[in-house]
Amino acid sequence: MTNGARAGLRRVNQEQNTQYKKVLSFIIFLTVTLMMVTGTFLNPLFMKGQIRTSNNDAVVVRQVNRHFDTLAEMIGANQDGNSNLLTSKQTQPIADHIIDYTLGIHLFKFDNLKLAEQILHDINLNIDQGSSSDAQLVQEKLKKQGDNAPYEVVDAFSLNTIKVGANIALLLLIVNIIIIVVTLISLKSLIEEMITMMPTKMLIHDVTAAGMWAGFWLILIAGLLALIPVVFNVANFAVLGYLLEISSSIFLDFVIAGVIVYILSTIPWEITSPNN
Repeated sequence: MTNGARAGLRRVNQEQNTQYKKVLSFIIFLTVTLMMVTGTFLNPLFMKGQIRTSNNDAVVVRQVNRHFDTLAEMIGANQDGNSNLLTSKQTQPIADHIIDYTLGIHLFKFDNLKLAEQILHDINLNIDQGSSSDAQLVQEKLKKQGDNAPYEVVDAFSLNTIKVGANIALLLLIVNIIIIVVTLISLKSLIEEMITMMPTKMLIHDVTAAGMWAGFWLILIAGLLALIPVVFNVANFAVLGYLLEISSSIFLDFVIAGVIVYILSTIPWEITSPNN
């Protein structure tokens, strides 16, 4: 009977350890993921560097030109929707201003005319005699629009959607920071509780085991997300497709982060194994 009670106690301890590992794994996964999201997708400096990579540069040029074609049609410049009117050098300032508007330090956005005026300034500044005749024609037509030109840009570049995106990005940043703080506090409390219930060696073994699982799930999920634009043609899915194309290489950074977490957890996990 005594042996049965002891066996039952060991089963309870194993169940507790398993539960601790699951909770720890989720907390570590959530914390690392949110930190990565904050440092990449919600970081204007990172994103401006990201759109300059060889793969994403072509995506940005295509997307900006799509809106520029729409602008040309709206003001009567009659452009071919498949023509590449602006070069990479001409589209980058526009993309930079959109990123700064969306991800830069700001309160909630209620106006996008200033962004439209910045895009107009980029068009006037970067389209010169060396630009394509189509681009020069659009520039001339815009000048004739006078005070109406910014409103044409708002519609052609879907700046109302970008304004909503800027507000969503701000909310995500606030929520991310709050959740990261809460998860770090929860992690500290959980580890303090585990310290009172198990020796240091077992504690390190359980925490690093949870870290390995967190790294594995980060590698798996981020890897699958990175493959979406490779396996499927997402170019026609408007803003979502554009974001998925840009995000593909960013998710590879998440995979690298998952690998780092996994490797850093594996070494102490192996050292603290009960067999050692």
